[in-house]
Amino acid sequence: MSRQPTGRFAASVIRFRRDQSAALAVEFAMVLVPMLGLLGAIFETGIVYFKSQQLQVTTIHASRAVLTHSLANMTYQNFIDKYVCTWQASGVVASGTLSKSFDCSKILVDIAEVADWSKASTSNSFYSTPPAASSTISMPASGHVAVVRIVYPMPAVTAILTGGILTGITLGKTTGGEVTYNSRWTHLLFGVAAFRVEPT
Repeated sequence: MSRQPTGRFAASVIRFRRDQSAALAVEFAMVLVPMLGLLGAIFETGIVYFKSQQLQVTTIHASRAVLTHSLANMTYQNFIDKYVCTWQASGVVASGTLSKSFDCSKILVDIAEVADWSKASTSNSFYSTPPAASSTISMPASGHVAVVRIVYPMPAVTAILTGGILTGITLGKTTGGEVTYNSRWTHLLFGVAAFRVEPT
C-alpha cells in the first residue's frame, strides 16, 4: 500500500492537482504552431496568386515587342531591363512591368519560334537550361508562331515554418505545385504568350 503524502508536502501536491490556471496557456501552446502554419500558408497562397497574375500581365505586355519586331540585336538581359523588369536597371517601374517585389536578377526568359501551332510548346521546363542572359534573341520570322515564356522562381515562405528551409529536413512539408530549383523547393511562377508574328 502506497504512502499518502502528509503535512506541508501533501498540501502542495493537492494544490498542484487542483490548479487549473495554466490550462489555457498549455492549450494555446498546443494550437499555436498549426495556427501559425495555416496563417503562413494563407499569406503564401495569396502572394503566389498575386505575383503569378502580375507576371502573366507583364509577359503579355513584353511580348508586344516580339509581335512588332522591336528586338533587333537585343540580348535577353536587354529585353528584361527594357520590357520585363525595369526598376533595377533604371530605378523606375515602367507601366506594364514587374513591381519592386520581384528580384530582376532571378527572371528567366525564353523566346521561341515554331512554324505552326501544333509545334508550339508552352512548357516551363526550359528553366533547367535557360538561354544565357547575354545571348542575342533570334527574332521570330513574320507569319511564324512565337512563344514568349517568362519564369520567376519564388522560394516558399512556409518552408520556414515546416523546416524545409533547412537542407535535407522537410518535416512532412507539402511540395505540391513546387519544383526543385537551385537545390531548394520553389514556386516557379510562369507567364506565357503565344501568337503569330505580324508581317513586316
